[in-house]
Amino acid sequence: MDPIAVLNIIYGTGVLIKKTVENVKANKQQCKRLGERIDAISQCLKSLNDRDLKRSEIKQSLDNFRKCVQECLDFITPFKEKTSWFVRVFKNQNHKEQFQELNLQLSQCANDLNLGINLKQLFDVKIDENDQKTDLNTIESKIDDIAQLMEQMKEEQYNHYKGIEENTKQRLNSLKYNLQQDIIKIKDPVKAKEIAEEEHAFLHIPFHDLIQEKRIGQGGFADVYRGRWLSR
Repeated sequence: MDPIAVLNIIYGTGVLIKKTVENVKANKQQCKRLGERIDAISQCLKSLNDRDLKRSEIKQSLDNFRKCVQECLDFITPFKEKTSWFVRVFKNQNHKEQFQELNLQLSQCANDLNLGINLKQLFDVKIDENDQKTDLNTIESKIDDIAQLMEQMKEEQYNHYKGIEENTKQRLNSLKYNLQQDIIKIKDPVKAKEIAEEEHAFLHIPFHDLIQEKRIGQGGFADVYRGRWLSR
């Protein structure tokens, strides 16, 4: 890939990371630190000249940095998702090992690019430890919120699967009813004629042949819902 294109991707992904960090709901300090380090390295990339960008080792190092920056974005993004951030926290608290691995990769990328960055200062372990403590304290303060969200998600999942089960049962009842009607029509021509006349004279949909969907309005006597006629 053209090194200029790689640089543009890196800068663009860095901007996305900054915006994402603003909205994360857990491990905000560690996410912010990743973004700051990516920004510091990206700023130094501007010192590379055309001759530097033609060197094969620089091209490879740039591409490795691009991949690492994208990996950071992919890792941070779920912490802002309304339905998943607390699940990640519940399973793995402050994701200490993952943050350490990403910071190690960033440090290696900066070293390979040979940008003259003071890596010890930029990747200070004590700063990382303080960030971890800050994030853990924040998570601890949200324990009740996390428990409530977990319970809410559990209830939503239960209702979802319950709805699927009810719909499946209705579909089976619909198939059974229509099969019985077809058998009656075949076995009894008189009854078949009566059924046909009834269907022609008045539209009647058996309840088990209908799935009630979302509410779409309100009439004079009741709410109005969209429905699905299973056998049609």
